Amino acid sequence: MRKTIGTRIVRSILVLLVVIVAVNHLVALLPGDATMLLLGQDATAQQRAQLRQDLGLDKTELQRLGGWFGGILRGDWGTSFASGRPVLHEIASRLPVTLEVVLLGQAVAVILALLIATFSVRHINGAADRTLSGLSFLMLSVPSFVIGLLLIYIFAVTLNVLPASGYVPFAQNPGKNLVTMIMPALTMGLGEAAVYARTLRGSLIATISQPYMDAAHARGASPWKALWTRALRPSSVSFVTLVGMNIGVSMGGSLIIENIFGIPGIGRLAVTALQGRDISLLQGIVVFAACAVLIMSMLVDVAAYLINPSGAHE
Repeated sequence: MRKTIGTRIVRSILVLLVVIVAVNHLVALLPGDATMLLLGQDATAQQRAQLRQDLGLDKTELQRLGGWFGGILRGDWGTSFASGRPVLHEIASRLPVTLEVVLLGQAVAVILALLIATFSVRHINGAADRTLSGLSFLMLSVPSFVIGLLLIYIFAVTLNVLPASGYVPFAQNPGKNLVTMIMPALTMGLGEAAVYARTLRGSLIATISQPYMDAAHARGASPWKALWTRALRPSSVSFVTLVGMNIGVSMGGSLIIENIFGIPGIGRLAVTALQGRDISLLQGIVVFAACAVLIMSMLVDVAAYLINPSGAHE
């Protein structure tokens, strides 16, 4: 296990280096002049040249890459063009909001997936199984932004029971915070639940055909008890892997949900940085997202080993 983790760490560092180089190059290809956006149309050529020098935009791509990489090693991810604050400070200030959206959405997805998968397996090829499978395929085919807009139309416009957008910090008002998080969590959770349910259902069907499941039934375990206590754990390796990877991806990819519901998280910050050509901030957000995916990938390996040590070695 230690060898596997060591190899994973080395690979993650190499992947992160590739991401840093790629982001530095792609950001340089963005159209538009950042100094024009920051200073406006009335700025003189001298003012724009001075700002380009202050921001390091007058340097070559290789020089910017070297300076940025050295700063990352020192813990200095640069300074936001727009706010003048450190990039890490900007990301850290939005991280709790995004983390709340992601964790609530994944909680909804996991609970729904467990219920759908276990109920389907208990009624394989029956009417309930076919109905749930059809609903899962329907949720898979509908984009998350469509789900979000439908929820807004139903609960905010038609029923008027939930706010269409906005965010209240948990520390300020826990009740209102949870109310504002219901639709974003459902938007993320419904789409993910379909994927999780299909994955877990397939693993459970393979597990319940094993001899030790027949032995559990022979010892008097009820079908539901055998399913939850004997079949679920060995069947959940791929399920846990998928959940863990999606948490990492969602940390940097929740921009659609955050923009639909007006949530001030990292995703919305990324859109603002892109629109304002805030290069340092945009680079920092992309590298942070890559770090989140790589860290979750390593944690998933550890979780898979703890769930099924024999399978993790194969």
